[in-house]
Amino acid sequence: MIQDVKALPVSFYFSPDGTTSFFIPKYQREYVWGWKNWDALFNDLEESPGGHFLGSIICVNTQQDGMAGGRLELIDGQQRFTTISLLFCAFYSKLNAVQNSDRKLLVELDNLENRIFVRSSAQWRLEPSEQAQNKADFQKVLSDLFPNQVKAPKGLSYFGNRRIARAYGYFCDRLEGMSLDDTLALLEKLKAAMLVKIEVRSHSDAFMLFESINNRGIPLSAIDIIKNNLLAELDKRPDYGIDRAFDEWKDLIDLLPDPAVQERFLRQLYNMFKYLKLVEVKGCTRATRSNLITIYDTLLRKRPVWLFGALQAKGKTYSALINPAVANAEWSDATASALQDLQRLGAAPAYAFLLWISQVAQSQDWDDADALEQSAALLTKWFFWRNLTDMPPTRELDPMFTELVGDLLKQIRSGTIAELDGFMQQTRTWLLARAAPADVCEARLKGDVYLENYEATRFMLCKLEEAHQTRENKRDLWAHDANDRPVFTVEHILPKTENLGPGWVTMLEGDQKGTADAIRQRCAHQLGNLTLSGYNSKLGTMEFLKKRDRQNDKGDFIGYRNGLYLNADLASRDDWNEAAITARTDKMLKEVKSILSLRENT
Repeated sequence: MIQDVKALPVSFYFSPDGTTSFFIPKYQREYVWGWKNWDALFNDLEESPGGHFLGSIICVNTQQDGMAGGRLELIDGQQRFTTISLLFCAFYSKLNAVQNSDRKLLVELDNLENRIFVRSSAQWRLEPSEQAQNKADFQKVLSDLFPNQVKAPKGLSYFGNRRIARAYGYFCDRLEGMSLDDTLALLEKLKAAMLVKIEVRSHSDAFMLFESINNRGIPLSAIDIIKNNLLAELDKRPDYGIDRAFDEWKDLIDLLPDPAVQERFLRQLYNMFKYLKLVEVKGCTRATRSNLITIYDTLLRKRPVWLFGALQAKGKTYSALINPAVANAEWSDATASALQDLQRLGAAPAYAFLLWISQVAQSQDWDDADALEQSAALLTKWFFWRNLTDMPPTRELDPMFTELVGDLLKQIRSGTIAELDGFMQQTRTWLLARAAPADVCEARLKGDVYLENYEATRFMLCKLEEAHQTRENKRDLWAHDANDRPVFTVEHILPKTENLGPGWVTMLEGDQKGTADAIRQRCAHQLGNLTLSGYNSKLGTMEFLKKRDRQNDKGDFIGYRNGLYLNADLASRDDWNEAAITARTDKMLKEVKSILSLRENT
């Protein structure tokens, strides 16, 4: 695996007479070091007596002698190498500004220039990655220092806000406050600092070594390891190559940018399709976080090109399932709307089943948009009641959908299911059998539903309101403000606070003195006492009539006369008490069961 290991000073890698240059491949992440890293490096150099250890780098070298010239591919160590290059640039800027430089200083300046460039070719000693404009930003630094050698990049916006510029500026500022002698002394310490260079022959070896080194420090994520192993395998293929592999991997990751979603996608993909001989890994009945790497390492060793193609195709589908805008373009507005409702309930386990359904619909020649719309609508209802009752528990959801796929697959293969209607009916029946009993669901709705599950409660209230919207009174109940907080939130008509005002006490108690707090405890969190408001904080614990008639500075109603269907019965009331809450709970309960019931005839 390892071709060569040498511990060498920085002056060797950046030798004025050296002909070797380094480049960071485009599949490496961008330069990410920040102030803490720059500060630590600078302080460590200042405080060290010399020969400060900077760590190791990994290079891919297909030459016999890596330091004999040519370009080496820097697989690991780009953060340190880029930072060192910028520090050399800052040294050049500081020394070049010295007036009446003596011969020794001029020689040092000449050497610094040839540490930054390869003397014989004027090639950059280090070529950063093009990620996040790193290369263009580095070019800007060089063009400012050496305008006759390097052209300034065109169209470079917000240069000063990015890390390359900030790192260079930081080092310039630190050196600005130092005397010439201290500056030269620090430069010598930088040149004497040690880096261990590890050379390997191939990208495969590099990725394996990179993984091993990182696993002994801060562990890489499962996605990082799978990516490294996949790229290494594809690089062995003469018809593929590392650049193409990376570009296609980046396309996949762009579809699913959240690492947690990436991992979930890989787990769900295996769990839904492991019944296929091409997919099954012996001994792995279900993908978990602990065996995910084992599963995909096994698959990519067998068929890396096929696996990558499957990941790309299913990744595109998965992206559409979790992104309404993509779903709208891929299928239909109705499908996107159904998927968005499911997303609002946080029903992540359902995406595994939907991923499988998209495949089944295509293989059975069903309309996949229709299949996904109906499935998402059914799953939305199921997850609403599941979230409200916590039945079945979360730990059972992933294996439950795997079991459901197995059951439906048998019926498809036997011919019991041939049409989409039959598929949906069997799915509904299967899910209903694993839902909470009807009496449990009703008891939750009649109880302190707000405390049971806030998100499910808000979803329910929004769906009740939406059921009565028209083109003329439609409002976006799911809108978020500039701080990404929901505009419409759950409002308690009778305040939930323990310290009710005298107006509330009088209204609740009637002639039953001393009962107000007991009524509040029984009723505050019940469905009938809840509504939606975009001005929750402005209503607060006001008395009922003040909440009902509340207006803003423009005279617009922001209380219960705001035109929402949920507030229609409140707008005409003059009192609010336990009897009113109970009656409204019963009315709303019937509507909820009508809109969100799993039972078709309810």
